[in-house]
Amino acid sequence: MSVNIGFNFRVSNVVDEAQAQAIVGELQELMRDESIADQVRVAVEQEGDAWLVEGETDFPIIVSRSYLWRPKFEESVAWYVKEVAPSAKVVLDWNYPDEEY
Repeated sequence: MSVNIGFNFRVSNVVDEAQAQAIVGELQELMRDESIADQVRVAVEQEGDAWLVEGETDFPIIVSRSYLWRPKFEESVAWYVKEVAPSAKVVLDWNYPDEEY
């Protein structure tokens, strides 16, 4: 069964802009591997002195067997971030627009 699913994420505890850009590169690679690169925005943000990486789906994506894909995707996001930023923290939030009333 397929579902419409959306997500957004925020990567904090980023050391500097260079590390933030490296995280963006890694996450863009993941999105290409998942065939959703054209549907997910990933960007560097700055809040005061803090550097962040944020991303979100532009619109809901259709995922088959999301109960299997979602945990694997969450692990992959964390792994790709930790490759370049071991101290970074990832928060990923999901939404299911078909379930919203």
